[in-house]
Amino acid sequence: MSSLSTSERILDAAIQLVSEKGYAAATTRSIAELAGVNEVTVFRHFGNKRGILKAIIDRFSYGPVFQKTIQFDITYDLETDLLHFSKKYFQTMLPVKDLVLIAFKEAGTFPEIDEEIANVPRFLKEQLAGYFQEMKKRGRLLDINEEAASLSFIALNLGHFISYIRIGSKVTELDIQQQLKISVSIFSRGLTP
Repeated sequence: MSSLSTSERILDAAIQLVSEKGYAAATTRSIAELAGVNEVTVFRHFGNKRGILKAIIDRFSYGPVFQKTIQFDITYDLETDLLHFSKKYFQTMLPVKDLVLIAFKEAGTFPEIDEEIANVPRFLKEQLAGYFQEMKKRGRLLDINEEAASLSFIALNLGHFISYIRIGSKVTELDIQQQLKISVSIFSRGLTP
């Protein structure tokens, strides 16, 4: 860890502790010890434990990846774009699946987890709604409520992700790429004029 910056060492220590022991057990003191700094340094860099939580979520959030994808990779073909968004979502989320599961497990106990995590789908909803508005202007999308469509698409992807990491192939022989392609095809057909 010594070649990393102090902030990175603190975040890496926090991620390791949260992954192994949960959010409650990852105290600022234990994070500082694992990072090889004193607790005051943790506070100086992140303010408090919630600041660390926010930094972890920011580091692993799909938001920045999605924003770049919308800016640079869209084709304005609804099915193509939505499938691309879904695949990027999985690529981004799979490496942090353990943190996602812990976040869901502990969210009801710690309101700050709920509040910080809610920023991710809120951001995605806004980005998707903007994309759907543009598609409507281009005549490539039905006159639908963009927010509802955005939330439905987020739910579709989150559902596939949680199902994949929790039960894998116990329910279906379709691999995740096939599932995404079929789901996106059905979803996009429902929105296409």
